[in-house]
Amino acid sequence: MGCATATIKYLVFLFNALCALLGIGVIVVNSIALKDVAEETRPILIFFIVIGSIIFVISFFGCCGAIKESSCLTWMYAIILLIILILSCVLCFVYVHHVDENQLARTELNKAWAKQKNGTDAMSIYQTSLKCCGVIGPNDYTQANITTPQSCYASNNNSTTVSHSVYADGCLDKLSEFYEAAFRFVRIFGWILIAVEGAAFVCATILGINFKNEQRRSRY
Repeated sequence: MGCATATIKYLVFLFNALCALLGIGVIVVNSIALKDVAEETRPILIFFIVIGSIIFVISFFGCCGAIKESSCLTWMYAIILLIILILSCVLCFVYVHHVDENQLARTELNKAWAKQKNGTDAMSIYQTSLKCCGVIGPNDYTQANITTPQSCYASNNNSTTVSHSVYADGCLDKLSEFYEAAFRFVRIFGWILIAVEGAAFVCATILGINFKNEQRRSRY
């Protein structure tokens, strides 16, 4: 085995390890975000989880191909990695970067507010976790002739007294900020994953060509 082939072989090992770690990272980050996002955005995160799982699994083919110096396994790894790379690019460019976090938050809160007006305390989960009140603000309850729920109040405990004040911020701004932060992490992991996948594909392709050439030379 030549020096260049050995170097590329070790690079494939390195990128496989990075792909496996990033695959786990993508699975963890999107699984955590999955619990707190709207129904409309869950397919995106589920697709990322599937891609992360596949990347973690196919790293095994890359390692086996490099260890056994098998051009067949190495090419199989490269082809699967190319398919995943294309899907990741499509997801990042076409889908994730065109998500309107404000519109997602507005749609989700409008559904919760409609249930709130029908007597179901659907807003409490947002008001408690995001420390907000109403969709736009506390005046939403006044204008709708609804009693302000307990989840809108913040408790301030002093040494002698306990006071309750209404959260001044509406949930729309808070939920939009939450979605922006969540999708920022998803985008960062997505771009890092694409970069590592691209580098791994190039190295695997070069390694597959070198293995194929060495097999041809061994026949003569």
